[in-house]
Amino acid sequence: YNKIIYLLLLTMLVPLSGYTQKTMNVDGKVMGADNKPLAGVKITRQDGEVLGTTESDGTFRLRVTKGGQLEFYLEGYEPVTEWVSRNMLIYLKEKAINLDEVLIQSDPLRDITRLQTKTGKITQAGEPRNVADLFREIAGVHIQKRSASAMEPSLRSFKYEEMNVKVNGATKVVNACPNRMDPATAHIIPESVQKIEVIKGPYTVRYGQLFGGMVNIVTHPKSRPGWHGNLQSGFETNGNNYLTRAEVSFMKNKWDAQIDGEYRNFGDYTDGDGITVPATFINKSYSFKLGYSPDPYQRIQLDWHQKFSSDIKHSGLMMDSPKDDSNVLSLDYKKEKMNHKMNAVVLKTYYSFVDHLMTNGYGMEEPRPNYPAIDARSPVISETFGGKLETRWKLSGNFKMFTGMDADIIFRDGSKNVVKNINPNTGVPLDPPDTLSLKIWQDAYIYDYGIFVENHYRINSDMLLRFGLRTDYVLSGAQDPDPGLVNIYGEIPEKVHIVPAGNLSLQYRLGKWHLQGTFGRGTRTPSMSERYIYRFTIGNDNRPYIGNPDLKPEVNNQIELSAERNYQNLHLGGSVFYSYLQDYITPVLAPSLAGNSGGCGTGMVIPKQFRNVQAYQYGFDMSVQYKPLDVLTLYSDLTWLKTYDISLSEPLALIAPPTAHISVKYGKDTITFKLNTELVAPQNDYAPSFDETRTPGHVVMDFISVWKPLKGLSIGGSVSNILNNAYYNHVNFGYINAEEYNGRRIYEPGRNFSMYFKYNF
Repeated sequence: YNKIIYLLLLTMLVPLSGYTQKTMNVDGKVMGADNKPLAGVKITRQDGEVLGTTESDGTFRLRVTKGGQLEFYLEGYEPVTEWVSRNMLIYLKEKAINLDEVLIQSDPLRDITRLQTKTGKITQAGEPRNVADLFREIAGVHIQKRSASAMEPSLRSFKYEEMNVKVNGATKVVNACPNRMDPATAHIIPESVQKIEVIKGPYTVRYGQLFGGMVNIVTHPKSRPGWHGNLQSGFETNGNNYLTRAEVSFMKNKWDAQIDGEYRNFGDYTDGDGITVPATFINKSYSFKLGYSPDPYQRIQLDWHQKFSSDIKHSGLMMDSPKDDSNVLSLDYKKEKMNHKMNAVVLKTYYSFVDHLMTNGYGMEEPRPNYPAIDARSPVISETFGGKLETRWKLSGNFKMFTGMDADIIFRDGSKNVVKNINPNTGVPLDPPDTLSLKIWQDAYIYDYGIFVENHYRINSDMLLRFGLRTDYVLSGAQDPDPGLVNIYGEIPEKVHIVPAGNLSLQYRLGKWHLQGTFGRGTRTPSMSERYIYRFTIGNDNRPYIGNPDLKPEVNNQIELSAERNYQNLHLGGSVFYSYLQDYITPVLAPSLAGNSGGCGTGMVIPKQFRNVQAYQYGFDMSVQYKPLDVLTLYSDLTWLKTYDISLSEPLALIAPPTAHISVKYGKDTITFKLNTELVAPQNDYAPSFDETRTPGHVVMDFISVWKPLKGLSIGGSVSNILNNAYYNHVNFGYINAEEYNGRRIYEPGRNFSMYFKYNF
C-alpha cells in the first residue's frame, strides 16, 4: 500500500517539476518614488545570478523561469523582491541605511515600552540650546537645567548615570565636569539629530548597563544619490540668539560623504518677571561622515565630530566655562544576510575626549563678583572609548536571537586650583596669596565589559515573547586618590563588580487591543562621582560631596503593564509601572565628616557622603491622539510619579511633578500650525534633606508655524510662553550666578519670538 502511495506522489511531482522549469518572457519597468525611470538597476535571481540591468528609460526584458522571484537593486535604494509575471512595474524607495536604531520596528506586536520621536521644526518652539530641548514633548521625560546649555533629560525618577545615553546605538560621551556643565547632550548638534529613541526601563540587555531608562540619539544621515545639502538660519528675540548652519552631502556608486558645520551665539534672556538670567554661550561645531557600501548588505561608516564652546554662563552653578571642547570619533560596520541562520553582524567602535575648564572669572567676559579676590580654576578632562560586537540570528521563522559583547572604558582627571588674593573675612590683601589645590577625579578609571543574549520568540501571530540576560564585569580604581579620601577609607584598592541583569516581556494582541507585560532587572555600578569625588559641590544643595569606593551596585526591579488600541482615527495608550530600587545610591548628610568647605568659601560645613539606601517608585503615563480630519490632529498625554526613599523616610530628590501636554496641529502640503500647551501640577512631594521646597504649578503655551512657499524652502516662526508666565521646573537648579538672586531657582524664558528658514537643495 505504501509503495503505491509513493508511486502516485512521484507521478504527480514529475510533471509538476517539469512545469516549474518552463521559461517565459518578462517585460517591465523600474521607477523611483518620484515616478522617474531608474537606469542601471541590477536584476538577479534568488540564487544570486545577475540576469541584466535596466535601460536608460528604466525598462528591461528578460527570459526567466516561471514561478521564481527576481530581486531589483540599485545603490542608494532599498532592494525589492517580486514574483515573476509577464509585465512588471517595480518601484524602488531610497535606502535608509540602518546602522544605529534600537530596532523599533513596524510590527503589529511592537514593544510598547519603546518610544520614538522624529525631530523637526514643527515640534520645536524656538531654537534648541542643546539636544535636551528636543525631548520636551516626549511623555515622561523632563529636562533638568543647570544653565541654558547644561541641560539633560530625566525619565521618571532616573537621571545622570541612572540613564544610559548613547549616540547611534553605541557611542558614549562622558562629561568631564563634576557639576555636569557638559552633559552628553551638550556635545551633539541638535539639527543633526534624525530621531530620538527612548526605552522606559531596564527592558533590553543589548546596549550596556541599563538601570533606568535608555536614550538613543540617532545622527546617522540617510544617503541619497548625487549632491544634496541645506542652509539654515534662525533668530530669537529673547536673548538676541541666532544660529547658522550648513550641510553638504554627496553619494555616488558605493561611496557617500557628508560635512556640516554650525555657529550658535546665545545671550542672556529675561524670565516672565523681567529678571535677566545669565545664559550666554557660543558654540562652533562641525562633523564629517564617510560611508562605503560594497554591496546592498554591507555598510562601513566613519564619523568625526568636533565642538568648541566658549563664554558659557552657568546660572545654577558656582563657576562658568571659558572652554568646553569635545572630539568624537566612531567607526561602524554592518553586514546583513551572512547565511540562512546568521542574519547580520554589527561592529561599532568609538572614542570621545572632552576638555573642559571651570572658573569663577578667568577667561570670561563677565567674571563672577568674587573674582579676582579669589581666582578658582578647574581644568578637567574625560576620555572614553569602547564599542560593541553583535550577531543577529534568525534560527527559524519565529525565533530571533541577538548575542554579543560590549565595552565602555572611562578615564577622568583634573584638579581645582584656588588662589586667595584677599582675606574674605577682613578684606585685607594677602601677601603672599593663599593657594589650594584639590584633586577632583583622583585620576580614576572604570572598565565595563559586558556579554549578552536577547531572544524574540513569536509564539503565534498574536503573541510575542522577549527575554534577555546580561552580565557585566566592572573594574574601577583611582591611581592618585586624595589624601583626605584615603584618611576616611584607608587604602583604596581596585574594585571588581560582576553584575547580572535580565528582562522578560510578553506582548499579546487581543482584537484591536495590544497588551504587554514587562519585567526588567536592571543594574548599575557606582559612577566616578559616587566613588571618588572629594569635598566637591556637585548637588543643588551647595554642600560638598564625598565619594564612597565601598558602594554596592544598585538594582532596579521594575514591572510594567502597557496597553494601546488603534481605532480608525483614534489611538489610545498607557502604562502603569512599579520599581523596587535595591541599594539605591544617594548622597546622605555625614556630620562625622564635617570640615572646611575646601573651595572658595570658609568655615565648617556638613558634607554629604554617597551611600546605599532602599527606595521605590510607581506611577503611570497615558496618551490619546485623535484625527477628526486628515489635516487636523489632536494629542494629549499625562504622566504621574510617586517615589519614596525608605531609608531616609522622604521622597527621592529632583522628581518632576505630574505633567500633561495638549496639542492641536493643522497641517497641509505647504502650511502647518501647531499649538502646544504644557500643564504642570505643583510638586508637593520633595526631599528636605536636599534643601528642596514645594514648587508651584504652571501653564505654558507655545505656537509654531511652518510655511513651504517653494520646493526645498521652509520658513518657520514661533511664539513660546505666549502668556509670559514666570515659572521654573522642579528639577531646575538654584540660581547662584548673581548675589542678589542667590538661592532663586532658574526661571525659564519669558515670552519669546523666533524665526528660522531652511533651504534644501
